Order: sequence, then structure tokens, then C-alpha cells
Amino acid sequence: MPRTRLISPLPRVSARGLAPRACLALVGMLTLAGCTSPSPDSEAAQAASAPTTEEQAHGFVAGAEELAEAQTSIGSIGADGSVSVLNLLTGESTALDAVAPASWAVSDGRFIFSGADAADGKTQIIDTGVWTVPHGDHVHYYRATPGLVGELTETGAARVSSNEDLAALSFETSGTTVVLDRHALGQGETVELTRIESAAHSAAAAPVGDAVVASSVASAGASPVLTAYSADGTKLGEGVDCPGLSDVQQTSLGATFACADGLVFAAAAEGEDTAAAPSITKVAYPDAASADAAGTAAPGQATSLDSRPHRPAVAGPAGDSGIWLASSRSQEVIFLPTTRPILTAVAVGDDSDRVVAVDDEGTLLVIDGESGEVTGSQAGLIGAPETASSIHLSVDTSRAYLSTPASAELHEIDYKDGARVARTLELPAAPAFAFETGN
Repeated sequence: MPRTRLISPLPRVSARGLAPRACLALVGMLTLAGCTSPSPDSEAAQAASAPTTEEQAHGFVAGAEELAEAQTSIGSIGADGSVSVLNLLTGESTALDAVAPASWAVSDGRFIFSGADAADGKTQIIDTGVWTVPHGDHVHYYRATPGLVGELTETGAARVSSNEDLAALSFETSGTTVVLDRHALGQGETVELTRIESAAHSAAAAPVGDAVVASSVASAGASPVLTAYSADGTKLGEGVDCPGLSDVQQTSLGATFACADGLVFAAAAEGEDTAAAPSITKVAYPDAASADAAGTAAPGQATSLDSRPHRPAVAGPAGDSGIWLASSRSQEVIFLPTTRPILTAVAVGDDSDRVVAVDDEGTLLVIDGESGEVTGSQAGLIGAPETASSIHLSVDTSRAYLSTPASAELHEIDYKDGARVARTLELPAAPAFAFETGN
């Protein structure tokens, strides 16, 4: 039975799937002993030396330098295809080669993938040149030369999810998922490992350990099925139905998919057999009876999912009535009612620590995931957004970044201090698309 706890004046409803899983190894990393983060004095020597096998396993690529702190940046694409990377540590912007004016763009925290809807368009791949690799009790931070690194012939909007080894791009027009070698991509080479073919549908896929969990349909209009595949495209077991598939979000334990009837948690196999099939578990949305009793509209399915990088929790709008908050570690799904419809929501903590969200009036909200209480808010920063795509929101360990295509202003918000605006930066141009990278 689902567990329900009321929050005055609105309820918090939760449902638990299987018993909590033991913490799995972070996706895509090898457990190597004796690895330490560098001191600033050693940065130049490390950058000049040839990478060892251990360094490569922790995200190092030839020509990169390892630094002592995250090189957090905002990669943005203007309406004219101009590309820039704003270093949030120094406030300096670097202009990159332009891409074709984009009708869609997505990012995996390092690379930005963009394209146009034109039939002769291509998917272009930008390396923002900054990335982070968690490793046990410490983290590696890297920087390399940014720029355009590759392209695919596929057209139409795509979803992308990556770990350190693989990048999975799922194209809505064709329903096909293309799996790339992400290490090669970091060296400027576009190496396709496999394709998972399907009839057209709103496709989604994500690497989970050494495997990929991808959606497919037998025919147009059929309900998607989520199935695990090896990196060479071999099917690994039976799939799980996911009607109304709307999004996927990479987590530290694997990936979480949003379906009409619940969330699907995909987790890497435990132990040393990283080639084994991932576990795929669906957890239904909680019973909304208590929400109805309190006069709150029944929640809808999760329309999108987002999270702070390298964390197990995800969040997303629950129709027009609140937020779904879920932990891939405990496989618990929680409903947080809100007074206004939420357009985008990002889970911050490990499980239900905090959510940063933006409602349909453009107000940024910081919500306590345990109590449902709004602990901070900022109104009037971006105006009333027309759609969720009009909001660029990202969250890192201490700050949230908010912008829109209507302005070149980038708002840095301290979500731990009542949503205080810490500073406002200027991007080189109003961003059609903007993404925080380097975390």
C-alpha cells in the first residue's frame, strides 16, 4: 500500500516500490584504489604529462588538464547559431564557431547537441570543454579546448543521456537511438557503437553501467517498451512497458524514465559483472485520493525529469497540481502539491532534500522535499514564461542558474539562502538555449 503523510495545508503522497537497494557504484566509473585529487601546484605537471590508464578511467583525455575545482560554465546558443561558453568562476566568455540556427538543443553536462528541423539538417555536437568525474570520496575536474567536435546525419529533436563511456541519443522523428563512444567524442571523433531501431515515437534512452536501456515500439502508436541492450546492440532480457513515455534522466545509479502510469528505475548490475543486464523496475504513482480529499487537483504524470548531476534523486512537474520527487536509491515516489502549476523542477539532494522549480508565473521556488514547505522564492526575474522550453534552469551544489530566450541576463541564485539572487551575469546574447556544464 502506498504511504501517505499529510503536510499542512497540502498533502505529501508517496509510494515505495521494491525495498531500498544497496548503493551501487556510480555509473560508468571503475573502482580504482589510490586515486587522489590534485593540488593546484601540480596542475601544470599533470596537464603536461601523458595520461595513464588510471587517469583515462577517471575521465582524462589527451590534451586535458586536471584542476582543483569544478570549471562550471554556461554553454549557450543564440538564435543566429552563435555559440559561447561563460566561465562562472571568472565571468569571462569564450566565443566558439557558430552552428546552424537551432530549433532544438540538449546537453549531457559536457557536450551540447543541437539541430534544426529542416530535412537536410544535421545534429551538431559541441564540446564545452569542461567536465566532472566523481570517484568514490572525491571528484576529478577537467578542462580542455572547447569547440565543435562532430555531427550526425539524423534530424529532428533528440533526447540525450550519457555516462563516462556512452552517449545515447534518441530521435523523436525516427524513434531510433544512436549510441556513441563518449571517450572518442572527447577526442573529437564521432564513433557510433550501435543503433537501436524502432518505429517513430517519442523515444528515450540512457546508459546504465555498460548497457543501454532504450525505448522502442513495434509500430507507430503502440505503447513503448523499455529494454536493456549491450553496447553492441544485443538485447539483454525482456522489457518493461512504459505507456506515455515523456522523459528520461540520468542518475548516479542509472536512469529514471517517466511513464503515464509511474516511473521506471533502471540500475546497473551489482558486483563486478558490469556486462550483466541492468535491473528495470516500475513504481506506480501514489494514490491521489488524499490529495483529492484536501481539495487539491489530482496529479498528472511526470511531464519531464531533471536533477543535479551525479545524484540519485529526480523531480518533475506532476501535471498542473504539483511536483513528483523520486529517489532511484529507495525507489520511492513522492507527490509535493503546489499552489500553481509547475513548468520545470530540479531535484537537488540525494533523496528528498530540496527541489528548485519555476511555476507558470515565472516565480522560482525552493521547496523542502520532506515537508513540502516553500523555503524561498524569487518573482519577476524572467516574467511569465509561455512554455517550459522558455525556461533555462540548472542547479549545482550551491547555486541555481536561471535565464530565458527573452534576455541576455543570467541570474545566479543561492537556493540555500532563501532564493537570494547572488549575482546577475550577462551572456553574450539572449540564449535560445543555455546549459550549465562542468559539474
